Amino acid sequence: MSNGEFPYSVGKDDKPINFQMNTSDQMAQYKNDEKNQKASPIVPFDIEVMNSKLGDMFVTLAELRNMLMRLTAQPIEGPTAVPYKGVNKGAVENITNKIDEINEIILDIPEDLAKIAI
Repeated sequence: MSNGEFPYSVGKDDKPINFQMNTSDQMAQYKNDEKNQKASPIVPFDIEVMNSKLGDMFVTLAELRNMLMRLTAQPIEGPTAVPYKGVNKGAVENITNKIDEINEIILDIPEDLAKIAI
């Protein structure tokens, strides 16, 4: 009955209900049917935009790290050959180590984003 005149007819059911199925068989059947009905996941943002934001964050943190390192470095030019007075080198080193750890994590994130991309 599925021809040009009746495009919405579905025809007869060639897979009758199986009354011999127990609950575990039914659940397996429903889960199998559900796989065919689910839409593929959609990422609400473009992955390239996310990668660009991560790149911007990496560059910003690298610039911050360089600013902090200049605080403890001896100046190339100038009247004094000592670093800025009152700067705690240990604290600056602690911060730069944290920035390095964050940048390593940022570099790993695009691989994970690629796994969820469609």
